[in-house]
Amino acid sequence: MSGMDIAAVGQVTTFSNTNLITINDSVNTPTIATPYPSSIQVTGMTNRISKLTVQLFGITHSFPDDIDIVLVGPQGQNTVLMANVGSETKTPVTNIDLTLDDEAASNLPLDSALVSGTFKPTRRLSSFTFTYPAPAPASPNGASLSNFTGIDPNGTWNLYVIDDASPDSGIISGGWSLTIDTTLATLAISRSGTNVVLSWTNAAVGYTLQSTSALNSNAWSNVGVAPVIVNNLFTVTNVTTNLATFYRLAK
Repeated sequence: MSGMDIAAVGQVTTFSNTNLITINDSVNTPTIATPYPSSIQVTGMTNRISKLTVQLFGITHSFPDDIDIVLVGPQGQNTVLMANVGSETKTPVTNIDLTLDDEAASNLPLDSALVSGTFKPTRRLSSFTFTYPAPAPASPNGASLSNFTGIDPNGTWNLYVIDDASPDSGIISGGWSLTIDTTLATLAISRSGTNVVLSWTNAAVGYTLQSTSALNSNAWSNVGVAPVIVNNLFTVTNVTTNLATFYRLAK
């Protein structure tokens, strides 16, 4: 088998806004936070997003099920980060930190108290029963940070926080941050006897190896061999056939 050098091209950078966000309450719900939105300016990124995570610092609220948070990117892509999570009975939280990551092991809890940790973006309902207050999108899109995959991260990111019921309120005392990964995955291929060996950097997470017998076909399918890590590379060894086979990484 011939050797090949594979480099991860990109960067991982965190941008933060540490200012207090006050989660206001009123009888005329939904009630917007102060400020609305809270913004982060991203500059200096040279590639497109391959992975995005969001951190929220110091959440305190007397009934966190009331909190809805939407993230909007520089080109208008958006997602719900959390909405109506935590118990539907009053379960206050104090000074918890949350990381929202599509690759987390679990969703935010729906029937128990929120705790600090890393969770998938989560919403209890598929849609809101009200129009989300402007200038946020009226009907925010899903609950997945993959909505931002492939976009240019430079520009203004806006966090829209509301309280959708009365009479409880809270704060996000430490603000929030974005961790942007623009690592690009380069797929290398080589022969080893009757096998083909495919590899890519383990710095580029979340990719699936796919194959097809014809480039003019949309019939790509996942390769049924789980990658193993060898010398910091995700590596798949696949049996060769007499047919032409093309490979790609999909995310």
